[in-house]
Amino acid sequence: MRTILSARISLLAILFPFSLCPAAHAAFSSSNIAVLRLADGSASIDESAQMLFLDEYDMVTGNWVSSCAIPSVGGAALTLSGRGEHDGHLTLSSNGQYLLFGGYRADAGAANPVPQSSSVVNRVIGRVDSGWNVDTSTALSDAYDRTDITAVVSDDGSRFWTVGDGKYENLSDFANGFKTPTTTGGLRYVSGPGASTSVNLSHVQSISYDDTGKVQGLWPDSIRSARIVDEQLYITTPAYESFVNRGAYRTEDPLPVSDVDTPQNMIPVITNTEGTGVDPKGKFVPKSDVVLLDLDPFVPGEDTAYTTGGKDDYEKWSLVGDTWIKHSTRLLPSGQEINAFDVFLDGTTVTLFAATDQGIYRLVDTAGYNADFSSTFGVTPFIEAGFNTEFRGIAVLPEPGSLILLSLSGLVLLRRRS
Repeated sequence: MRTILSARISLLAILFPFSLCPAAHAAFSSSNIAVLRLADGSASIDESAQMLFLDEYDMVTGNWVSSCAIPSVGGAALTLSGRGEHDGHLTLSSNGQYLLFGGYRADAGAANPVPQSSSVVNRVIGRVDSGWNVDTSTALSDAYDRTDITAVVSDDGSRFWTVGDGKYENLSDFANGFKTPTTTGGLRYVSGPGASTSVNLSHVQSISYDDTGKVQGLWPDSIRSARIVDEQLYITTPAYESFVNRGAYRTEDPLPVSDVDTPQNMIPVITNTEGTGVDPKGKFVPKSDVVLLDLDPFVPGEDTAYTTGGKDDYEKWSLVGDTWIKHSTRLLPSGQEINAFDVFLDGTTVTLFAATDQGIYRLVDTAGYNADFSSTFGVTPFIEAGFNTEFRGIAVLPEPGSLILLSLSGLVLLRRRS
């Protein structure tokens, strides 16, 4: 049945750059999570372009609720490489009305789209509204050329900020360790649905070389994830060569918008040199993802952070005075790499979800502000990915009533993040 249904969706995708997910979907459901799944399980996953699905699960029981197939062929296709280790972050717009993710305009089964020119294989923004209508009309020809688009965020779904890698593999570039920098990556702004071009907001937008062809100074930005919290844009980076220090940064302009390429000053939040805990190599700082929350009403702004360095590690931090204090670094017992986080906040009780290729892990932290984890992730996944499939991103869905309130007020509900 799924094979027949997927074929019908693919035919529609050739004709229209949007679709309605096939089941009798209700609006976003509270107590549920959305997971971006790679592949349909019919074959082993390789580096070729893979079809995508949004799966909905009950966050309390872990029971499957529904699935939504993303167009995977033709003019509406949005796929990911089976070897894109950090692609596929799933975010929720600040107003709670749109799920967002990035990918490639490549038919499922086509050659690995990541090393392809973006002018040939466009980089695509997927936007799914609260009625599960899928829009893949935003296809960028000038962004992430031959490299990864890793995440997309938005405040209201009418404009986007994208992030990705600032270098690509090049076996002839011996001078730079077989990596070549590109100014088409990093942080970029997209004016709205249907756009085909973007604006470069990276803090490094030029490249200098010595006589041997080796890059001198900072490389163009490489960024792994992004979030909007309380109308402020945050990013995480694993790249010393771009930022000197690994970790989480915020843009000096809270939500930078421009019609022309405009470098943004990036202000450290939690990096090798910002916050306590000796970590000179930046192994256990937020290189891959960070969730920022306000748990203490007496501490202005976001005071608690849950982070991962992109391996099997996860950390909890608290802002004490002007310094981020790391309480501990924990490791997933399974050793699986954490792709992304999301949280459900009830008072000061945090339910933390971690997406790995093999499944979703869940813990409940009742410790609150300025205290270590009260529990840890278990040995086995809370939700296990099916055979020959992988989970890439995760987002906690908003309460139905909050959609109207958020739309009217424009406020950011911190229990629901971008």
